[in-house]
Amino acid sequence: MSFLQLCNVSIGYPSKKEPKIVQKNLDLLADKGELIALIGKNGCGKSTLLRSIACLQPIYSGKILINGEDLSEKTPKQRALLISIVLTDQRSVAAFNVKELISIGRDPYTGWLGSLSADDEKIITESIEMANLQGFENRNIHELSDGERQRVFIARALAQNTPIILLDEPTSHLDLPNRISILLLLQKLARETGKTIFISTHELETAMQVADKIWLMEKLNGVKIGIPEDMVLQGTFDNVFAHTSYDFDKEYGSFVVKKMLDKQISTQVDNPNSLMARWTTKALSRKGYHILPDAPLKVSMDENRNIWTIYSPNQTLQANSIEEMLQKISSFYV
Repeated sequence: MSFLQLCNVSIGYPSKKEPKIVQKNLDLLADKGELIALIGKNGCGKSTLLRSIACLQPIYSGKILINGEDLSEKTPKQRALLISIVLTDQRSVAAFNVKELISIGRDPYTGWLGSLSADDEKIITESIEMANLQGFENRNIHELSDGERQRVFIARALAQNTPIILLDEPTSHLDLPNRISILLLLQKLARETGKTIFISTHELETAMQVADKIWLMEKLNGVKIGIPEDMVLQGTFDNVFAHTSYDFDKEYGSFVVKKMLDKQISTQVDNPNSLMARWTTKALSRKGYHILPDAPLKVSMDENRNIWTIYSPNQTLQANSIEEMLQKISSFYV
């Protein structure tokens, strides 16, 4: 039996006349120790699904089971011992320092006015260490960077010591180093603690590198589940994210903007997979050149000397950088 089960679940949110259903008849499974990324376009129900699992909003049919037990039959305190959640743009209140805010994660065990036991203090310390926040304990939460503050909220969820952690877009508004740092932290936590961790995110390319499973959501069309590599090979991402403006590159697992290629050029290189060849090709494509084997204008690359040579029917030119190469090629189209 899977640790978490969604059985014929329909999710949505209230509206004036009747509930607005965004996904229905979901049958989904998750196991312990998995980092699961919820991926999909806006409006497909990623946040709604996380909030429904957390019982922050109702489901409209079906059951959610944890270890075979119906979550709806649990009291709020019992659910708080099973599930913790970090919401998008979560705001801290008052002038808590880092340790005080993380300590709130122990409320299901102590109550708002309860005192922290030695075991509570031990768990808080471990949570601080797991989130790499040593030395931050006495700093005011409002003095931290966005990335540091997000790690504090994750540490608070860790202090709650639940087998399931839900995070709604935990890397939104973070710069690249902090996004990667947070995702690697969550991957490490799932592996080392055996917790089931869900993240909703728009960052498919990064999530594919850390997630054990992808839950790929389509609006009103269910959820496709698989490991990232199988989903690439099966063309799942191509179908769901098909668009006139970009393609999904299966080789690199990334989205490539479709360019308006209104000029022609051919290329010659000994190793088409070299860095020089790859970035030259990218630059030519970005500038609108369609690479064809029989184009009258040709560029060759000498990797040993880091030189580009441009051949036209009447002239030969050399360049020492991609920028210079592009400038000289453009002269043929003036």
